[in-house]
Amino acid sequence: MEGNGLKLFRWAGLLLVVLVALSACGGGNTLYVFTWSDYTDPDVIKQFETENNVKVVLDTFDTNEDMIAKVRVGNSGYDVVVPSDYAVEIMVKEGLLAPLDKSKLPNITNMLPENMAQYFDPDNAYSVPYLYGMTGIAYNKTVFTTPPDSWAALFDTAQLEPYSGKVSMLDDERETPGSALRYLGASVNDTDAATLQQVQDMLIAQKPLLTAYNSNDVNRKLVSGEYVIAQAYNGMAIQAILGLGDEFPGSPDIGWVMPKEGGIVWQDNLAIVKDARNVELAHKFIDFTMRPEVAAKNAEYVNYLTPNAAAVKQLPQEVQDLYAQGFAPDAEMYKRLERTRVVENSSVFTDLWTAVKGE
Repeated sequence: MEGNGLKLFRWAGLLLVVLVALSACGGGNTLYVFTWSDYTDPDVIKQFETENNVKVVLDTFDTNEDMIAKVRVGNSGYDVVVPSDYAVEIMVKEGLLAPLDKSKLPNITNMLPENMAQYFDPDNAYSVPYLYGMTGIAYNKTVFTTPPDSWAALFDTAQLEPYSGKVSMLDDERETPGSALRYLGASVNDTDAATLQQVQDMLIAQKPLLTAYNSNDVNRKLVSGEYVIAQAYNGMAIQAILGLGDEFPGSPDIGWVMPKEGGIVWQDNLAIVKDARNVELAHKFIDFTMRPEVAAKNAEYVNYLTPNAAAVKQLPQEVQDLYAQGFAPDAEMYKRLERTRVVENSSVFTDLWTAVKGE
């Protein structure tokens, strides 16, 4: 007869084998999500965990490039990622994403048509929309009694000089040059050397009048009065107007416009990593986020735009009013908007930005 110690040892070994096998096959009760900071309402996560008797672990990244680099190595441990439009294109081309099973995503019917079938995933075979936004001009209404209607408000130094030291531009090598390109009447994806030299000269001329290149707390500095005009995402402006819960109060003195020359529209998406261990639960999570009431909670928490048509009707009236005032694009505004694409010689934007920042 075997001793009790040997029996326990063998049972422990068998249990370990089973657990390893289950892990290798996926399943389990923990979903690992790699996303942007403060991009999901914590109550939404708790609700999903309770409904499915699972655990959700959120890790965050600062840039698409950081996220892609981690996934590219393989065995990242993540199931769901939240790439922006051009990042989806890169990840699909590199085989980093798993195809979606649409039969497991019935709530996809809630998505707005204009947010579906985009260039980076024409059949939405690998991604579904999560949140989206636009880049325009935020301003203080007490300073600008007439809303600025052109990028000239930021790039014409004669117009900008009276506000010197209270101005910011986004710290982004595509967003800031992209707005300058639109001001010049060019595409945000234009890589013509002569045109980009014009952009570089404009940004260098503008730089002494800026307080900072800032993509983080523009909302707060608009409310405090440190900035009176800034290149800003529409979500930043909504946050500045409505506030962020108990963190800081909003101000009705903040406005936001999409300049007449147009600007950038962008979209963040939900996708499943190619080597995800929990594909089934990943589909459940993605479909869960597309429920109207859940999408509305996330949009209200983050203050960026929801691509969920049914969710828009469930947002607070003050948010719906801002959507109607131009904080969300209508058909006419879409004609002036462009998406940032991956260009063959994308290093030209890096070189331009390095030259501007180095001045």
